[in-house]
Amino acid sequence: MMVAHETLHYKNKSVFNTLAFVLMIATNALSWLLPINGKNTGEISDEYPNLFAPAGFTFSIWSLIYLSLSCFVIYQLWLAFSGKRPATLARLMGAMKEWFLISCVVNATWLFAWHYELIPVTVGLILILLAALFIIHVNFGIGRSNPGMAEKLFIHVPFSIYLGWISIATLANITTLLVYAGWTGSVTFQVWWTISMIALGTLISMGMIFRRNNILHALVAVWAFYGIVVKRREAGIPEQQPIIHSCIIAIGIIAIAISWHLYRKPRS
Repeated sequence: MMVAHETLHYKNKSVFNTLAFVLMIATNALSWLLPINGKNTGEISDEYPNLFAPAGFTFSIWSLIYLSLSCFVIYQLWLAFSGKRPATLARLMGAMKEWFLISCVVNATWLFAWHYELIPVTVGLILILLAALFIIHVNFGIGRSNPGMAEKLFIHVPFSIYLGWISIATLANITTLLVYAGWTGSVTFQVWWTISMIALGTLISMGMIFRRNNILHALVAVWAFYGIVVKRREAGIPEQQPIIHSCIIAIGIIAIAISWHLYRKPRS
């Protein structure tokens, strides 16, 4: 049974987590409604064109990420204020620590840096965000533990999708930094750089499937690669065909890896 000061501590943490989440959502809304620094997020992206950028519709995944994170926020508030599952609350707060709050603040800060075109700063920030989400992933044993339905739905699912997208977004952000710095090189260099990023994204997905048992993370990569295929096909430039082929191969490899993992899992 939790003592009074622990109960108050967890309530305070849940409130601060909620405020950080609201800050993140509000900043994202302002980035489109104002927009921040007079340009929306997509317009900034268009100023640094690169071959790794997916089609615009791909970014609709943010709606799913924010919706699922809102479910987590409500869940942790309910645990903190209902008092019905003190052991679950203690485990959640102990594993989460301040990493969710940090991720929200970094996400919001990244948007300001992006809109003011501080591209090197955005790379540093997204690496911090990636680290925070991976620590959450490890602390909760996402993919490796066998949680109850509530933890799976409100913690494992949201943070798997979020980490999956930020993993790919980090590669995109680094690619944008190259454009910002003028290190674009020839068309051949740009194509091979993009293919190398696709290969790295595929390797990360394979690692998450076989080392962390996280299929959702890999499915997000498939979504991103599909977006790249659509964008390159719309461009219709013959020199960019290897990128399309690389994405299709990557999607195939990930699909086979997921199928093989699911086939082996019941036998392990």
